[in-house]
Parts: sequence; structure tokens; C-alpha cells
Amino acid sequence: MERFPFTPDYGAQADAAPRVRRAQFGDGYSQRSGDGLNPVLRRWALQFSNLAKLNADALEAFLRARAGVEPFEFVTPDTAWSVAVQPFGAGDGARTQWLLRRPLSPETPELLVPATNWTAPPTIYVAGVAQVAGTAYVLSASGLVTFAVAPATGAALTFTGAGELAAHVVCEEWHRTAKGFNAYDFTATFQEEAG
Repeated sequence: MERFPFTPDYGAQADAAPRVRRAQFGDGYSQRSGDGLNPVLRRWALQFSNLAKLNADALEAFLRARAGVEPFEFVTPDTAWSVAVQPFGAGDGARTQWLLRRPLSPETPELLVPATNWTAPPTIYVAGVAQVAGTAYVLSASGLVTFAVAPATGAALTFTGAGELAAHVVCEEWHRTAKGFNAYDFTATFQEEAG
């Protein structure tokens, strides 16, 4: 699946409207359930300001080629992350599994979340020495590191990596405005696809 190669302006609006099935019973009772396996799909209203004609043409060509039917990957705003020498534990000579965790944001380094959705597999270090994936450790998609041999007592466990969340979306509507010579504004609405 092709990735959307343009970066929208800051201030992208994200909305979600859960799809709900509702059964109405007598005496005013009702029952609700989610519609489908992924009933909450997101929608983004995006703006691209002051594009040169060449970039506006390329953006429109990308969307026109998919014609609102073919989905593409879109890196959702504010989901990109990167860490360098992020601690995730200390060896004790017995334990072999740890979960990679990263700060939720640079502003809240104390709030840790699983480090997933990598752009490339992270590099794992034991006492400052890079380890070989598949030999010294195995890394699952959930961020669980399993070492072949328990790290020595007191050995600092760190990792370096980066990631982002890419959604599968379609764009059924976009607008292009000529603001002046070689200056265009572009708006588009991306709808997440289930799956």
C-alpha cells in the first residue's frame, strides 16, 4: 500500500463517530453494540497551505489516482516518536523478558507507553553494547524483548528507535484554491478504513 507523501499543516482536526447498532425493546429499554470489529473509525480534516503549483499538482494527482476508492497509508498527526538510549530495565541475572516503553510525549517523560509501530526495528543495548537481533534477543511486535541469556546483574538495558502510527485511509473529497501566482491552498478529508 502506498504511503501519502505530503505533510499537512499543524492543526489537523481529527473526529471519530462510533458506529452503533441499537435494538429498542418495550418499556423504553434498549440495547447497544458496536457495529463491526472496528466500530470507531477516525476522520481527519487536513489543510495544506501556500503550496507551489508543482506540489499542489502532485498532491492532487496522488488523490485523483486513487479516486476515493483505493486506500493509502497516512501517518496520523502527532504520532511520530523517537528515543535515544531510552532505559527499559536493568539486568538481574535471571529475568529474560522486558517490555520496551517510551515517553508518551517529550513534555511528559514520566508517562510511559509501549514502544510499537516502529519505522525500523529498534536497536537494543545491554550495558551500552548493541545486541544482535535473532541471536542475543527476539523482539515481538508488541515491544516485548526476550533475551537468549539473562542480562548480568546491574547491566543497564536501553534502546534507540523511532516509530509512527499509519492509518489506512481514503480521500473522497478535496478542494484546491489558487491564492495567487504559484500559491495554492489545499484541503482534504481522510476517512479511516476498517482493516
